Amino acid sequence: MDETRRDSHATGRDLHETRRDLDETARDLDETLRPADRTDGILPYDEPERSGDDRTLPSGDGSSLRFGPGVPAEVAKKWSGGGRRRRLGRRIAGGLLTLGVAALAGLIVWWLLRGGTGVAVTGVDVSAPTTMQSCDTTVRLVGTIRTNGGYGDVRYRWRRSDGQVSGVLTESVRKGQRSVRVPLRWTVKGEGTLHAVATLEIVQPGGPGLRASGAFDYACG
Repeated sequence: MDETRRDSHATGRDLHETRRDLDETARDLDETLRPADRTDGILPYDEPERSGDDRTLPSGDGSSLRFGPGVPAEVAKKWSGGGRRRRLGRRIAGGLLTLGVAALAGLIVWWLLRGGTGVAVTGVDVSAPTTMQSCDTTVRLVGTIRTNGGYGDVRYRWRRSDGQVSGVLTESVRKGQRSVRVPLRWTVKGEGTLHAVATLEIVQPGGPGLRASGAFDYACG
């Protein structure tokens, strides 16, 4: 009986020491899991990871957005291609602008030289040698067409008394040019005499009423 009672007391002491060991183990485990420098109960893995190269920006809910140190290669390629396209676009735009400026300058020069009132013929004269021409000679006659100073083309023709016609010829007149000279060469050969007449006719602008004649005499033999 006494031995049984001693065994019960020993068993009680063992259970009590076991519970005390369990309590101490639980306290050690709690101390191990709790951070030494935190009192708000947040574990270390709850805080965003940061490195020396990372930058964080605050968001509206108080959390942080994490940015890495580089840009993905696919995005960098898109950015690089966009830059080349923009540079190419700028070069094309610059070339078009230069072309437009050159065209505008050409129009201004054209207007200054040829702009304004169109040409109109105001008079016609023909000059010819007054001395007798000898055997086998070439005579030079000069027609003078007077204008109003406008720009444009004057169309004319020469008629000779021997029946030859030059056909319609064209002379360009600049703005401000008041007259234009048009020559005629007439070659005469052989024995005999000739009273030669050359007539200058204005075809356009104007009409057949604008004309003038010049004459020379030829004698051979």
